[in-house]
Amino acid sequence: MPHFYVKPEDITENIFSIKGEQAHYVSNVRRFKPGDEIMIFDGMGNSYKAKINSVNKNEIIGNILSSKYKISGFTVKLYTSIPKFDRFEWLIEKCAEIGVSEIFPIDTKRSTRISFSKNKANRYEKISIAASSQCGRGDIMKINNQLDFKTACKNTIKDKNFINILPWESQSKMFPYNLLSKSKFTGANIFIGPEGGFEIEEVEFAKSIGIDIVTLGDNILRVETAAVVASALILNSQLLFYNS
Repeated sequence: MPHFYVKPEDITENIFSIKGEQAHYVSNVRRFKPGDEIMIFDGMGNSYKAKINSVNKNEIIGNILSSKYKISGFTVKLYTSIPKFDRFEWLIEKCAEIGVSEIFPIDTKRSTRISFSKNKANRYEKISIAASSQCGRGDIMKINNQLDFKTACKNTIKDKNFINILPWESQSKMFPYNLLSKSKFTGANIFIGPEGGFEIEEVEFAKSIGIDIVTLGDNILRVETAAVVASALILNSQLLFYNS
């Protein structure tokens, strides 16, 4: 069943309202009409089964039939360099689909320099919302402002309940699941380098403050591929070790 985003303020008790572009999409593109049942979510982890009561040009109104809370108990925060061209949009979409909680773009010595305009930020948010809608998430992956690499490293080590990993092509032995199998964590911070990789000085800095250097295998991966692979490995490993 289709799964549409509704802002939390547009859900009051057992009544929901879909407005603007989303109302046009639901009624004119997907052709839902009064009496139809749909699934909606508020981006805060709540999903609802609902029924449409009325449809007009700018608004859809209906009733909530049932609800459930759907959000992962394990948090993955991705600190990633920005890939070139539109590949960052692909990264956002796929990471949202697999369950990453937040993305923090990082500025490294070899990073592509970008400006986060309001228009870009809005577009990235729409991509994240669309991915949640497509895959049935109850929440929305957040895209944060760009951070300096060393500042990001220092921020992540403050939470001792998180595992902190940095995949690097020169590491050959330590895999993410090796670390997850040793202790139970509530989340993971993952660092992904730019095209050309992290500089040795950056890797040594991360290692010096307690970030674990891991491998994703023998092949050299693109930024966006590494981001998805590392996140998926962590998410699947925690399911294996923590839910068995």
